[in-house]
Amino acid sequence: MPLAGAVAFIGYREWTESLGPDREWFIQAVQAKTYQVIQMLTADFDGVALPLRYDVQLVLLPPDADVRGYVGRLKEALKPYSPTPVKVTLLCGEVPDVLKRVRMFNGVEDVIEECVDGGEVAVAHADLNYFTRRTCERGPYVTYAEMMRLISEFVSELEDVAAVQYLGGDNVVAITSPSRLDKVLKTLAGRDGIKVGVGVSPRPREAFAKAAEALARIREGGRRVKYLVIR
Repeated sequence: MPLAGAVAFIGYREWTESLGPDREWFIQAVQAKTYQVIQMLTADFDGVALPLRYDVQLVLLPPDADVRGYVGRLKEALKPYSPTPVKVTLLCGEVPDVLKRVRMFNGVEDVIEECVDGGEVAVAHADLNYFTRRTCERGPYVTYAEMMRLISEFVSELEDVAAVQYLGGDNVVAITSPSRLDKVLKTLAGRDGIKVGVGVSPRPREAFAKAAEALARIREGGRRVKYLVIR
């Protein structure tokens, strides 16, 4: 099973309120930088980070990751940029079961579990056919609104089986366990005009790479299939 959890910034709301009313531009800049640092460091450990709400970021790591080393390096890397202390929660289990358990822990101390058994994560990367063309014809905001409606539907339908994340443009990802992949594919690939590349690996970064490769193969094949799984 993979390690999944969150990187949370403690006292974040209080920090934002201390900045005064002319603050949003600065908050957005800080969020972009801390996300970059977390993503780059997590990738070094064959993992992936995704911003749930920027002050709390989803983290996925391989089951055999050096968790203590990861947490230590992450906090050190964030020191020049983070406006608040950082708490890391990493739990072992299937996605999204682990993410539901994260909310059970309060306080400022890190919460870390070690994975005894290995396991895989399934990454289903969906995108819309001819989205760039529609953006040129209809404008970026209209097509952005289309994506927001679609993502809202996916989140609602897959809340109990996958973690759904918007990646920008026409890209949506659903992260789940291989045992729940059928439900995810039924939901994502069941929509007209959507293709889904799936990567399965014990290493989240590799799973994302395989999903991207699967999408490329679907395009090269003339979009004759709705989805492709690479293990």
